[in-house]
Amino acid sequence: MKVTKAVFIGFALFSSLTVLAQDTGQTKSFAPETRIGVDTTKRVKMTMREAVTTALENNRDIAIERENVKLNEWDVKGSQGFYDPAITGSFGYQRVNAPVTSIFGAGLTTGLTGSATYNQRVPNKYGSIFQSTLNNTRSTSDNPFIDLNPQITTTLNFSFIQPLFRNRKVDIGRRTIKLAKKRLDISDSQFRQRAIEIISQVQRAYWDLVFARRDYEIKNEALANGNIQLEHNQRLVEAGTLAPADVISTRVDVERRKDEMEAATEVIQRAENALKSLMLQPASTELWESIIEPIDRPEISTDVMMSLKDATTSAFKNRPELEQFRLRGELNDIDVEYYRDQTKPQIDFYANYGTTGLAGSLRTTPNPITASNALLYGRINQLSTLAGLPPLTTTTGSTNPVFIGSYPKSVWNLLKNDYRTISFGININLPLRNTTAKAQLGRALTEAKQIDVQKQRALQGIEIEVRNALQSVETAKRRVEAAKNSRINAELQLASEQRKFDAGQSTNFFVLDRQNALSAAQGRELRALTDYNKSVAELQRAISTTLTINNISFANTELQK
Repeated sequence: MKVTKAVFIGFALFSSLTVLAQDTGQTKSFAPETRIGVDTTKRVKMTMREAVTTALENNRDIAIERENVKLNEWDVKGSQGFYDPAITGSFGYQRVNAPVTSIFGAGLTTGLTGSATYNQRVPNKYGSIFQSTLNNTRSTSDNPFIDLNPQITTTLNFSFIQPLFRNRKVDIGRRTIKLAKKRLDISDSQFRQRAIEIISQVQRAYWDLVFARRDYEIKNEALANGNIQLEHNQRLVEAGTLAPADVISTRVDVERRKDEMEAATEVIQRAENALKSLMLQPASTELWESIIEPIDRPEISTDVMMSLKDATTSAFKNRPELEQFRLRGELNDIDVEYYRDQTKPQIDFYANYGTTGLAGSLRTTPNPITASNALLYGRINQLSTLAGLPPLTTTTGSTNPVFIGSYPKSVWNLLKNDYRTISFGININLPLRNTTAKAQLGRALTEAKQIDVQKQRALQGIEIEVRNALQSVETAKRRVEAAKNSRINAELQLASEQRKFDAGQSTNFFVLDRQNALSAAQGRELRALTDYNKSVAELQRAISTTLTINNISFANTELQK
């Protein structure tokens, strides 16, 4: 009679465990009771893609890299200012009172000067320089031999310089522009590299959260099974078919499972905070206080694996780090070109063209020589008249009427281009040693070798990463299969042990042990499946297909969903 009753109770217990396991497997929405800083009534369901997109929009590291790209864009724009034209001007007054001992000298001179200069580096590939200067001077003097007083002088000069050796193919301005553009390309590559790293971190954090939540469910199921077993044992003790010591051992195991479940709660909190820290800004209070419920579930993909050769080829083609080494090499090539050019002698062709305009007011008083000549010729003509000789005629120079006028007259004379100055020639600057330029060239050539060695080291490291990632995916896939088989066998063992216990052929210890073995097997299967999906994310990062597989593109560092 006691055996029959025990069998009936055992059958009822096994049925209850089966129903509980089925219900628990269907219930995916749950929340531990105690969560610091989280309102358990607020829930946000989130897919992997939503988590990745949110991180790319809000992650502070991504924002920093995005601003770095914009900074380099401004550097490119600023470097092009090398070709901005420049206009300089000056205006001044001068008064000179100098001691003189000659009638040809000027004791007091005053003047107003104004000038404007236009400088322009011609934006071509030859480094040409153009300059034009307009000078205006109005001067007065007490020199009696100057016919125009005040005198207004206007000059307009054009000059052109063309480097023939140094600075013809490249100069400091063109070098700066090229460097700025390459640095912009590097910053863009670094931005994409950082985006790939953040996506990989989000994927790992997402799967860690999936694992933590499902692991909590497994431990919750184990605790529920333990409580059912405890209630069952208590009824058996009351029926006199089980020793009280078995109830105590079951209660000990139940408390241990409670401890594991509470520890799993902290794991959920940490995993959720890790994911939120990648996705959210500090001010996003609403989401920080909400429970994130991952929608995606870890699964085995059939199209992930590829040959080592294909994976390595893809990594060498797509990895941003290798692109950055290429760009660094091009940066160094710019330096090599510039410093090699600086070792050449500087030979420049120059050409100048100028025109002058003049105007002023005639002096009202004659100069001393003219006045003395007039007196002399007057006395001679008096004597000539007494002697019956014809008078002498005086010939004195006169100022051309075209120069008489004010400032507009001077400008007009300038524009008439009657008084021109033309010059051209070669300027040569031949340094005897040029040690600095040669040293800079040597350094740039050495740096090129260093970049090449660093690139070879990076290639080796990337190939190792690809090998490890492929092995990790393959190993995780096999672990999933083994863990799945282990979990199936653990379920069968528990069912068998439960039947034996119900038939009085086993003990409470073995039933609890089989339950713990099943819970451990479920955890190992979950861990293996989670590790597989994390390994897939790492493989995508290693071969740099993360952006394309997740259908993410960037235009001007802005996310295109």
